[in-house]
Amino acid sequence: EAERMSLSEVRKLMRLVNVEALKTKLVDEGKEVIGYGELLKACESTGVARSVAEAADFAKVLDEAGVVLLFRDRVYLHPDKVVELVTSSVPLALTPEDDPRREELRKLEERKEEIDKQAHKQVRLILWSGLGLAIMQVGLFFRLTFWEFSWDVMEPITFFTTAFGLVIGYGYFMFTSKDPTYRDLMKTIFLSRQRKLLKKYNFDIVRFEELRDKCK
Repeated sequence: EAERMSLSEVRKLMRLVNVEALKTKLVDEGKEVIGYGELLKACESTGVARSVAEAADFAKVLDEAGVVLLFRDRVYLHPDKVVELVTSSVPLALTPEDDPRREELRKLEERKEEIDKQAHKQVRLILWSGLGLAIMQVGLFFRLTFWEFSWDVMEPITFFTTAFGLVIGYGYFMFTSKDPTYRDLMKTIFLSRQRKLLKKYNFDIVRFEELRDKCK
């Protein structure tokens, strides 16, 4: 025959039922934050506490257990979200050395460094190819001027070739608002190749910049 429950055990079970009713009431309302007084009233209305003092003691227990977060007469019903928000706002420079975000940033930096190296190699290849084409053009004009034709024939050709280069440079300035210098051209080509490589390797540049900004 089952033993009869004592009065204290019955009260304990009833209190547990009331606590579940309180949790259901708070969740069903769909609120993220409520007032401290509202929590005390909810404790009394669900039978968890029989007085304001007892409700205050129970609210303190909920806070210490991490069920809710009491802060400046406010009750945050989802402490995990508050912790996540605070953690994401803390700069990495102030976080512990074993913070997983530090390792994530280090790996992203290594990947980006490899991508930048590839982009620089491609830029150098493009620039050397441009130099080769320029040398070939000079050689071709030299051949046509002194062997195939004469300067009278080649003069307008070289003039329009030079004018075409000036038009391209002016058009570059109009579209980019940048001086058509070799250094600026190299930077523009690098950024273009870098974007393509970042997309090719699915590099999360938004996440990388977010973590890097937190280190400042």
